[in-house]
Amino acid sequence: MFEIFVNRQKVAASAAQMSGMQILALVGLGPDHDLFKLQGEGDPTGGQPVGLDQIVELKNGDHFRAIPGNRNFGG
Repeated sequence: MFEIFVNRQKVAASAAQMSGMQILALVGLGPDHDLFKLQGEGDPTGGQPVGLDQIVELKNGDHFRAIPGNRNFGG
């Protein structure tokens, strides 16, 4: 069991490897969100994109950011 953070919410991950979609599902989000793996809390780079089907090796304390996938800001 791993403790990871998605949008600063601590969640329990049951496997050492999970897809981006599985990580989103831990916090009730779906494929309409984009996922980014952060290099710790407050990562100034904004994180590395994680694809929905991409498998991620998890470590305790990993941080992720999920944002709505609609990029038509102000459009």
